[in-house]
Parts: sequence; structure tokens; C-alpha cells
Amino acid sequence: MLTATFYPMFVYVYKILYCLLINLFLCAALPAQIVPHPLDFKIVTWDFGKIREADGSVFHSFPFVNSSSGPVTIGRVSPSCRCVNAIATQESFENGEMGEMTVRFNPAGETGQVHRYVDIYSSEGIFLVKLSITAHVIPEERSVGEQFGFRITDNVYATSNHVNMGYIPLGGSVSKTISVINTSSESVKVIARPRAASSFLSTDHSGSVAPGETLNIEFTYEIPDDPDSYGIKKDTVDILADGVRTPFAVNISCICTDHFRDRGSVVPDLTVSPSLVLLKRKLLTRNFEGHSVIANRGSADLHIRAVETDAGIQTNINKGDVIRPGERMRIKAGSLKKAFSVFLITNDPARPVKEIRFNYKDN
Repeated sequence: MLTATFYPMFVYVYKILYCLLINLFLCAALPAQIVPHPLDFKIVTWDFGKIREADGSVFHSFPFVNSSSGPVTIGRVSPSCRCVNAIATQESFENGEMGEMTVRFNPAGETGQVHRYVDIYSSEGIFLVKLSITAHVIPEERSVGEQFGFRITDNVYATSNHVNMGYIPLGGSVSKTISVINTSSESVKVIARPRAASSFLSTDHSGSVAPGETLNIEFTYEIPDDPDSYGIKKDTVDILADGVRTPFAVNISCICTDHFRDRGSVVPDLTVSPSLVLLKRKLLTRNFEGHSVIANRGSADLHIRAVETDAGIQTNINKGDVIRPGERMRIKAGSLKKAFSVFLITNDPARPVKEIRFNYKDN
């Protein structure tokens, strides 16, 4: 039996606990708010126009002001490829202080129209800005030896052993070629044969290569207009010379994405923090586990079109997940491996594919 003095106190405590539980439930149901960018950039894109590969790296500086209420320290720089990087005029910026972020683009090995970007984070891992550059690269003229640097046989050489088709929208197709040269005194019959059957890849070539002549081998990816086609495609093509399979093979790849011709101003904006995750080892399962947070800073829904990773990797993000504007999602991943990556294919036109790397470091 509750005493007369205890009963009012019991009801009072019960009401407090009830209110706390209701508040926790409501707060969990609310979308996470995205903190505004602490650095104010007037422009975040730059077009270098036509540049020559032979002229080397080009640079552009993006001015900004620290519009936050406190100091901001520049931390990690995450470029879309090794050909681009960025550096700030100094490490830390006080409130109201102006600065510049200089982006360097190295066109070596690039051809035609290219688009690259750099994600900048603070020392606390907060996403600050994405700086994008475009350029039309005019390739450098090369000697025969420099052009055909990949050995097929003692007398047959190729221009490359890898063909990256880039982004291909659903329902689209892209073709690229490599060239083969015959340095012998006799004709050589060259055959390009996919190692495994593929419903996306086809090859086209002429067959025999006369002495001193070259042969173009064309690879074509045709992507069906089917949502199941989203993702990363990889194929290997073996090269046969006079009917004999050689050690040489060509690796073909592409990323199947949305159509981004008519982007408009209402688009999603994906950010990942951190994009390099340090794994922790679980004592009971011996698994390596870590987490990151993806956020949508844009004005349209962010759709996860596909999730690509190696076998044996467990993650809580899946194809078909949707992140609303202003919301964020905590991504968890685990594996028996000490290092792995998770690739997200999305409808963000600036980042159709985003890699999240997971790595374990021994103490």
C-alpha cells in the first residue's frame, strides 16, 4: 500500500518521466538540422576553358570569408582524384577574416572535357565546401614508343590496358577505343574476347594487323533504361594474338547513373563526414566496425540508386533509401577486413558516386 505522503510524489515523478519520454520521441522523429557553412564563398566553380596537357598544372583561387561566430581551422581535403588538390592561404581563420583556397589541377593523362572537385573539411570533420573545376584538355603529342607503352607480345603493343567509360546514364551508350601496333615483319591476327559473358559490353575490331600498321579495338557499353542497371560495371577483355591468349588484358569500367542534362536549381547535395572512417575492432565478434554520416544539404530528395562494396561487407544503407533535404543518416559498416570501401551511387549531379573508405590502424 502507498502511503498518503508517498502517492503524490509517485505521481509527480511519473509525470516527469512521461514528459521526458515524449520529448525524446519527438526529438528523434524530427529531421536532423544541418549546420550552415561557416565559410562564405562567393563562387565555388571555375572553368579553365581549353588547356594543353603539355603546359602542366593550372591554378585558381577561391576567396572566402569566415562568417561563423568563431575561428575555423582547415582540416582534411578530399579530392575526387589525384589530379586535383587544394590548399588554403593559412591553417586557421578568425571570425570575419578573409582567405583563399587555391585549387590545382594537373591535366597529365587527361583528354577532352573533364570535371573534378575537392571537398574541404574543418579540423573537427565538419564539411565546409565543395570546390569544382572544369577544363577541356588538349592532349600532348607523343612518339610511337610513348603511345604504345603496353606489351601484348614481343612485337605487338597497345596504347592502354584500361578503359574508363565514365558516367553513363540509363538508356545511354558510350564507345571508346585502344590502338594496337604490329612491329614485326609478318601480319598478326588480334582478337578481343570478353573473359565473362556481359549483357552490357560489346567489342569490335578488324582482325589482322599488317607489319608496321595499327588496329583500333572498340569497346561499347550499352546500358538498359532499367533501375536495376544503376551501379558500377566492370569487365575484363582478353587479347589473343594468332589464336593464342596473351598475358595482356584490358579492364573496362563505367558507372551507371541518372540523366543530368537538365539539372535546374532544385537538386540534392550530398556530403559525407568523415569520408575516411577509422574502424574499431569488436572484442566478441572480432569484426571491424565504423560509422559515418551522410547529409543532404540540397533542395531535393537524395536517392540512393545503388550501394557497391566487396563481398562480406555489412552496411545499413541500401539501394532505394531516400534522404530528405536537411536530413542526415548515420551509416554503419563492418567486416572481417581491416580496410574496405563503400560506394554510393546517387542522384546528386555533382557527386553521382561517392566513396566512403574504412580503415583500421593498430595502436
